[in-house]
Amino acid sequence: MSDWQVVAEESALGEDDMVTGQYAERRVIVYRTPQGLFATDRRCTHQGADLLRGYLDGEVIECPVHQGRFNVRTGAALSAPACEPLRTYEVRLNGGKIELRPR
Repeated sequence: MSDWQVVAEESALGEDDMVTGQYAERRVIVYRTPQGLFATDRRCTHQGADLLRGYLDGEVIECPVHQGRFNVRTGAALSAPACEPLRTYEVRLNGGKIELRPR
């Protein structure tokens, strides 16, 4: 049994870009970075701000509200006020589709 789920079309994702999708009941973001594709939950762990409105710089996403920063590869919180990591997902491309499964 596979728990991979399609969340977006690869064509919707430009270079150094983000696209949103849904994995089960969770809203997620897929990031295209120079190091590859990564995915996390969409909400900041500090106060639930929408990270899709945040600033992506390489492998780091910055929350648009309180500027907490997270590593999109590992989910690690990198700066206050964020202290809890983001949930991350494995990412693969399959026939032009972006698929995820939890780590």
